[in-house]
Amino acid sequence: MLEEKEIRALVGDMWTLHLSELVWLDQLYEFTKGLRGRPEVPEGALQEVKDIAKLSVKNVLGMVRDSFAQNLSVVGYRRATALQNDPAWAMWQRNRMDARQAEVYRPAVTYGSAYASALPGANGPVFRIRSPRQMLATYVEPHLDAWPQYALETWVDKTDAKPRRKGWLLDAEYVYPLDLGEISSLPTDPGRATPFSIVDVGEPWRHGATDDGEPVCPVVRFVNDRDADDMIIGEIAPLLVDQQAINEVNFDRLIVVRFGAFPQKVITGWSGSRSEVLRAAASSVMAFEDDNVKATNFAAASLDGYNAVLEEMVAAVAMKAQISPAQVVGKMINLSAEALAAAEANQQRKLAAKRESFGESWEQLLRLGAAIDGDEATAIDSGAEVIWRDTEARSFGAVIDGLVKLAGVGVPIEALLSMIPGMTQQQIVAVQNSLQSRKVEGLVEQLRLNAAARTTPAMPSMDQRALSG
Repeated sequence: MLEEKEIRALVGDMWTLHLSELVWLDQLYEFTKGLRGRPEVPEGALQEVKDIAKLSVKNVLGMVRDSFAQNLSVVGYRRATALQNDPAWAMWQRNRMDARQAEVYRPAVTYGSAYASALPGANGPVFRIRSPRQMLATYVEPHLDAWPQYALETWVDKTDAKPRRKGWLLDAEYVYPLDLGEISSLPTDPGRATPFSIVDVGEPWRHGATDDGEPVCPVVRFVNDRDADDMIIGEIAPLLVDQQAINEVNFDRLIVVRFGAFPQKVITGWSGSRSEVLRAAASSVMAFEDDNVKATNFAAASLDGYNAVLEEMVAAVAMKAQISPAQVVGKMINLSAEALAAAEANQQRKLAAKRESFGESWEQLLRLGAAIDGDEATAIDSGAEVIWRDTEARSFGAVIDGLVKLAGVGVPIEALLSMIPGMTQQQIVAVQNSLQSRKVEGLVEQLRLNAAARTTPAMPSMDQRALSG
């Protein structure tokens, strides 16, 4: 167990490291939310131009994030040959992870990583989801270690409408509660850091997390993508320059829309006051007594060039992110299921890689929860794996036709139910129970008929009746 002096020193060092990372994470957050990337305007520009700059953010980064996060959904946890979910799935349901699992995917796709912890609760292990802006985990060997050495988690406690920053320091054996003081001015963004000071260190308590019998820090990391150099790669960082370029072109387009997309009136030989000029601009017919005054107009500026460039730039972002261009461009007219599948091929390959990475982390978290709950049999890696919902664009009729052919060569229909698009785990279980019930009813009916055949005397044939006559 750490002494209070050691805790204060360690948390201070981790907070300093967290602040250095938070500068970059805040930029990713604000770009994804459309709060950054506004084009710069010259000093002394009109307020109208400044307002147009604020409106010129054409955010495609949020669509890139959602195109991956919305296609990730775990619907079961079992071995390949099992028809029922592993006992650890009860923890998933108890923690309402069907709805909460998106809390992992969005920050993981945005920043490159996210975290989930499992700690003892009154009704079993409690799963807590945190983004890297709310939790810092330190590893001895970040590329190889499955468990961190330490983890610092912080949040804002608003009890009695008095916000205070609270936190936990976690190691392989204990949870150290931290009171980081009142927040005088609560930031609009709850993830943003505030001035740091440890007011109090609470009484440590054991969390009981183990892996193969060895105590571990109860925090699991979810990694979007891995690289030997950068280690963790998100989907947003490589697109920041592209997003900035899109905003600049959109700013130019909006300037043209505001000031040049209608015929410009030009009057020579006349100088009027501001109010007179405004009346002349709003008038469809103007008359001047001076013969030297001449009025003409310039043709309206065309937006076709800007629209074409923007569409090309957005499509380039989609190709770079490896998602279907239709998801960001929005042009889908009479496309067949085969055409949609071809357009999403790269995205589906990328989703498969994410499911492998996230799936390992979910399995690690479920085994960790089982170990905390004292279920050693479930905590052992028995080959159970998470089952993902199939979101690939495919023709429903083609899928069913393929499943019918598989069932025709002897593959049990129960094993094929998860391959039907849109079928949830609850529906699969209901269908499996119904099929099992029908099989039992059919077996009982067959046994009844066999028993009746053995007890009922056989009718004599016509030849037997003739001989007996």
